[in-house]
Amino acid sequence: MIYEKDIKDWTKKFAIKIVKFTIDLKKDGVEYALRDQLLRSGTSVGANVKEAKASSSRRELIRYYEIALRSGDESEYWLDVIKEGYELQTEKFEIMNSELKQIMNVIARIIINLKK
Repeated sequence: MIYEKDIKDWTKKFAIKIVKFTIDLKKDGVEYALRDQLLRSGTSVGANVKEAKASSSRRELIRYYEIALRSGDESEYWLDVIKEGYELQTEKFEIMNSELKQIMNVIARIIINLKK
């Protein structure tokens, strides 16, 4: 199980995967605007988790985790739009989506625990 202290490293590694994935999407002919949206939202998850660690209050900490969770939702949306819009049937989409859902589940559990 991934604990709160581990989520920072996990989301950073995921952000790096998103960067590499968007480079691959360029080779597949995916429009810049769509790749950019995925790049921004996908890397934002880890950036907001990192910011959460520097929060000055519990309320602020929760807020950054909630923003990270919303960025994950947005990333999931862009992954679906690109996959379906370009009819790309690669296993990499499934892997990225699966990992993203796992990360979002952990972040959601952290938020729930912080609100107790």
